[in-house]
Amino acid sequence: MIKYFFLIFCIPLILSSQSDLPIGSWTTHLPYNAGIQVTQSDEFVYYSTGFSILQINKNDYSFQKISRTEGLSGNQINCIYFHKATKTLVIAYSDGLIDLLTEHGVIAIPDIQIYNNVPINKTIRSITFEDDIHVFINADYGLSSLDLVSHRMSFTTFTDNLIINSTLSFEGKVYSGSNKGLYVFDPSTKNLIEDFNSWNLIGTPMGLDPNVNYPSLTVFNNQLFASDNTTVYQLNQNSFEIVFKESNFSVQFLTSEGPDLLIGLTCDNSCGNKISIIKKDETKTEFTGDCVSENLWTIQDPKGVLWMADHRWGYRRAISIKDPCQSIFVNGPFSNNLYEITPTSDGVFVASGGLDAKYTYVYRADGVLSYKNKQWDVMNGGNVPVFSQNDIRDILRVVEHPDGNKLYFASFGAGVIEYDKMTQVYTLFNASNTNGILGVAIGDETRVRISGLAFNKIDKSLWIADFLAGKALVSYSNDKVWRSYKLNEISTEVIDVKVDNNGYKWIIPRESSGVLVFDEQDPNNPNDDRSILLNNSNTNMVSNRVNTVEVDLEGDVWVGTDQGAIVFECGSSIFEGTCKGSRRKVDQDGIIAYLLETESVISIGIDGANRKWFGTRNGLYVQSSNGEDQVLSFNTKNSPLMGNVIYDVVPDQKTGDVWIGTEGGIQVYRSDAVAARNVFSSSIYAFPNPVNANYSGPIAITGLSRDARVKITDISGRLVYETIANGGQAIWDGKDYLGRKAASGIYLVFANSTRDLDASDGIVTQILITR
Repeated sequence: MIKYFFLIFCIPLILSSQSDLPIGSWTTHLPYNAGIQVTQSDEFVYYSTGFSILQINKNDYSFQKISRTEGLSGNQINCIYFHKATKTLVIAYSDGLIDLLTEHGVIAIPDIQIYNNVPINKTIRSITFEDDIHVFINADYGLSSLDLVSHRMSFTTFTDNLIINSTLSFEGKVYSGSNKGLYVFDPSTKNLIEDFNSWNLIGTPMGLDPNVNYPSLTVFNNQLFASDNTTVYQLNQNSFEIVFKESNFSVQFLTSEGPDLLIGLTCDNSCGNKISIIKKDETKTEFTGDCVSENLWTIQDPKGVLWMADHRWGYRRAISIKDPCQSIFVNGPFSNNLYEITPTSDGVFVASGGLDAKYTYVYRADGVLSYKNKQWDVMNGGNVPVFSQNDIRDILRVVEHPDGNKLYFASFGAGVIEYDKMTQVYTLFNASNTNGILGVAIGDETRVRISGLAFNKIDKSLWIADFLAGKALVSYSNDKVWRSYKLNEISTEVIDVKVDNNGYKWIIPRESSGVLVFDEQDPNNPNDDRSILLNNSNTNMVSNRVNTVEVDLEGDVWVGTDQGAIVFECGSSIFEGTCKGSRRKVDQDGIIAYLLETESVISIGIDGANRKWFGTRNGLYVQSSNGEDQVLSFNTKNSPLMGNVIYDVVPDQKTGDVWIGTEGGIQVYRSDAVAARNVFSSSIYAFPNPVNANYSGPIAITGLSRDARVKITDISGRLVYETIANGGQAIWDGKDYLGRKAASGIYLVFANSTRDLDASDGIVTQILITR
């Protein structure tokens, strides 16, 4: 089975002043600070980052990012190889899927991925040259040959429990290095290569240990070389001879793509990696130093330039071992780790920490990632002394002060970090400087585990979930007063807190007991606190396992559980005990069902049209403002989504960009909804405008009042189109009521607020169409 995709390198220019993305388009934000493997064509060097491909021009060092957004079929890249004869970059993914990237686009080869006869472990270890139209696929199940012209598998050899690391043809025979010995197949025997019983194990009589791992094979200077984990061998007539071995070093790779044979060496006692270089005249040199100290893979181009792959920031190259190392830097997130995404008044911030299944530390030190003015930056121990001096790790939340002048970070282990944007001063709050109000975790008295942050926009107080502290709810007032509150209905294992439009706190406990709503009323009077625990005993909730809470534009509170979502439209009556919540009913292929009742809702986002974006373990679902109608659904099969597990989804209501945190990384989808004002903006405009003859995409009218009624007429006043805005933006497809493309001319846009239907329509902007 072969699937064809057009590889998109150029994005149509349907740009607005709000977002650079066209409506309905995607972009991906992946880290480009590491190269796991590297290969080359005549013109380009290709790096695998593990999540995507970076293509670098050898001459001018310009680069192109290639991921699922640009047409790749998979996410987790295991290995890559460029086949020069067919000009094909072969990309193998962790699930056995293979992509062929050519100048014509991407061809997906799912044979190994979907073929039931292939064992469960379909991990592809490497891709190696076979002949002018074939490559060897070396895998945990055995060996396959892929025809790059017909896009079909020529043969597959199952090797029982042997893992095939590398394979090549040499002097009419096929050699495969496995995790238990080096094997050879001789086609002259007329046996079938698919029958592994026809292969012979090369053993001690030929100079090799038959019980060790052989990860690398290569042909250099018309000689066959093989390596085990410590030694490089050369085939000399009928036996293998040791040609390289160095104490305290392990062999990491062999490659002979350029003029020389490169032997990658890893120091066994952390003394730094290096490369041994053997020339055709058998002279040997060493490449050492910082440039290769963490090297994973290196290739040499025909000019002798070395291109290194490693986990460090930047992509390194060296004209020769005597020249200084040069780095090519590509902007992107510092890390692919994420826990929560927060759009703010001046950028987007990503909390990169995490928790394990038992809600304990994973010790991520990646810090806070920031995206401003189209550039990624990071705040962590590498550039912020407060982080390094206090060993700040596992940042779980980022919130912005309602005044926009400060940010607050939640560290699961260190406390609350305040960042003043004006002074650029960081302040760490913990038990020692809050008189113990920020409490240490019971049983872990050296750490303050902050799991949730939220602002009450009414009084600008910060509310804090203090996991495992004696009093697990803490507030920090706008006049810098700290207070703590004991929650009697739930345990101290509090994982998040949200504040609704009434100032009520919705608190999520770790245990499956529902969601607690808390109101301190007079903060100086501990005796008037009130709370209510909402669960399946007193509401319409089915599951007590609550994952997330979000407040929509109407002030209604949506609760995501392990069995769908429920909305509480209670306002100030939530404590009366009569508000049961509503499970929305939806039509699924003619069958009435409850909203997402079979899905675990992990995250909820609200866009500018008050639509609900539900992140689940099986993709992303977009529902109408009342939750009853499905607007969109995305998964890895019908979109560029990099993973079906949606950790966070946050629409930026100002721009229409929807930030999506997936198991595969950070992505952005440009929606058709932006935030609205109560009245029309003085800067209503349409984009694109003018609309040229070859454009057939959506035309957006933005700056409208919320859910405005929009009518579009031609210059004579004949109605062409009518719609309701999504939040503050309306979309016209450029067609009339009969589905025909609107003719050339000037079109008038009239709008009226749906909240003031007695008001007359007024012209708000004009659109010029040229056909």
